[in-house]
Amino acid sequence: MKYTKLLTFIGLALSLNSQAALIDLAGQGYVTYGDFNSYSLPIAGINVSSAPGQIFELVVVATGTNGNPVNTNFSGMDNAYSTPSGSSDGNFFSTGLASDPSQVSSFFGDNNATWDTSLTALEAYLAGEAMVFFFNNNNLNGANLQSLAGWAQVKVTDNTGAEIGVFDFTNNNGAYGLVSEGGGGTFFGDPADYLSDGSGPIIGDNAGTDYVLSGGPICIDTDTTPPTPVSCNSPLADDGPINHNLGANDAAYAIVAPELNFLLKGLFDSGSSLDDFTMSIDLRLGCDPGFGSAGDEICTGAVSGFGKNINNGYEQLFIASATFESPNTPIPEPGTLLLLSGSLLLLWRHKLIS
Repeated sequence: MKYTKLLTFIGLALSLNSQAALIDLAGQGYVTYGDFNSYSLPIAGINVSSAPGQIFELVVVATGTNGNPVNTNFSGMDNAYSTPSGSSDGNFFSTGLASDPSQVSSFFGDNNATWDTSLTALEAYLAGEAMVFFFNNNNLNGANLQSLAGWAQVKVTDNTGAEIGVFDFTNNNGAYGLVSEGGGGTFFGDPADYLSDGSGPIIGDNAGTDYVLSGGPICIDTDTTPPTPVSCNSPLADDGPINHNLGANDAAYAIVAPELNFLLKGLFDSGSSLDDFTMSIDLRLGCDPGFGSAGDEICTGAVSGFGKNINNGYEQLFIASATFESPNTPIPEPGTLLLLSGSLLLLWRHKLIS
């Protein structure tokens, strides 16, 4: 059974210096993909600059930029993975296939196939606040060339390798398309409705896949609060299409996993040794070879209209903070709030992954 949980965080920090929150997402619409809520920054009218000079103090998981300091993170976590810098570097990126990045110093829990951080380092970075991921979509701008496919899984493990929690950013075997055009994802969905089994993505095809479509143009109905994504052919479409292929210097999406943040807060407050816990990210972008080759229609989207290839490079994922709220206010089950003992940690693990 899965339990719904509420998080309310105020003034989320950007870095070890506990700066003000990067953006305010309160009241903004989002689309739920598995365990994650994805906020459209252009629909929200929010600009998040992501040039190297803007994000070098943040935690960068993956980037196409070369050189320090933008791809050098804090002690106790991996530096940034290197994503393709152009089509000649390949049409697909996976942390499981790329070279594992170096670290400022070695730490327990570092794995070769994922981006990793000790919870000691992550707690110091977040400084008591919650976490949000930001993503750049930097494909070519021609019609079907704008979109690319993405999937991610975040795991929290203990010093035995046991999984405390597993969280997927997934299309949940839905149609590969925009949420406004019948694709996967649920507008104002509930992450508590999804439970990861810990496996990798279902590749499938355009009719059903775990890969999320990123970067497509969206039309919206502005008569609702917040605006609702609708088909561009709908009479309700008041604005759009709104571009999400914003390039290297502007993030397109803010992505939040409420249950992951809840778990992290519980562990941070538990009094346990955080060196014994690791957060790992398995990130995959572009047209998975399981779909076909870069020139195949399922990857180019020349007929279907939505491509999957990385065709320009410099996509990046980084971690910062935001002020946000949930439209629901459920009360956590007794015993899940504090995680003050080893027995409660085992209870928490059972609730999340059994």
